[in-house]
Amino acid sequence: MTIKQLNNLKPGRLRALTGMTVKALGELLAIALPELVQRRAQAQRRRQRQRAVGGGTKRKLSPAQEVLLVLVYLRHNVAHEVVGHLFGVSADTSENLFHEIVPLLRALLPANRFEAEKRLRGAAPSLHVASSDRLLIDSFETSIPRPSLNDRQKRVYSGKKKRHTLKTQVVTDATGEVLDVTGGHRGPAADKKIYEASGVAQQFPAAVKQADLAYLGTDGVETPHRKPRGGELSDEQRAENRARAQVRVHVEHGIRRVKGFKIVRENYRHAIGLFPMVVSAVVGLVHLNRIFV
Repeated sequence: MTIKQLNNLKPGRLRALTGMTVKALGELLAIALPELVQRRAQAQRRRQRQRAVGGGTKRKLSPAQEVLLVLVYLRHNVAHEVVGHLFGVSADTSENLFHEIVPLLRALLPANRFEAEKRLRGAAPSLHVASSDRLLIDSFETSIPRPSLNDRQKRVYSGKKKRHTLKTQVVTDATGEVLDVTGGHRGPAADKKIYEASGVAQQFPAAVKQADLAYLGTDGVETPHRKPRGGELSDEQRAENRARAQVRVHVEHGIRRVKGFKIVRENYRHAIGLFPMVVSAVVGLVHLNRIFV
């Protein structure tokens, strides 16, 4: 797939392919390409280098095509053999580019929305910590292959999903704008334990926190009324639950945008230790899309 072919795509098809709007993709390439070229130049100048500068197999793709290849992989989560074929390179080349460019995206695009605003908008961020008076908190799980060792598979087996998963906590504002994520937790981890370790309460001390029943009993977090065993909720409690649900549903919209990149939605196949970096890179791309609409 060439740059000329991508330029001929309609905006909707480009977003379906890469997950990025036209404007956001332009900003991404403007940010990422100089840094990618600079990092490679620094690697060529390292003292331990044995091969002469300029030696070895020549790259078949331009830096822009390499970034686009990784975006397509993150968006669709298909085999490297498939993505490599689309761009005319091998599966090994596709995988190598994934491991080179995803850390670059993670470094350039912060997963924290406030940091992303400062870096991408400069001196005029539109969101501030103090302006977030209500936070919505929820989590989602990403399936992974069953580990071969029995002890390891027990550590990531989610009884809720009946499969082996990694869990990601998402924090949004009342409109569903993703503010921050913490990813890579083992499937059995309790949502309330992830929240307590995430530092959200300390980062937003004045904001009202709202979540579902998985966070029941968490200090400072509003949750729905739970139906008592053998009893019923009062009409007033049902009305309160409906009102809270109408607000809390916006966190699902934020999660939907993150899971638009299928690598965090289904069948994550890379090393478990890389998952937090991958989630952060994906959320950084989501921020870029939302900032440069």
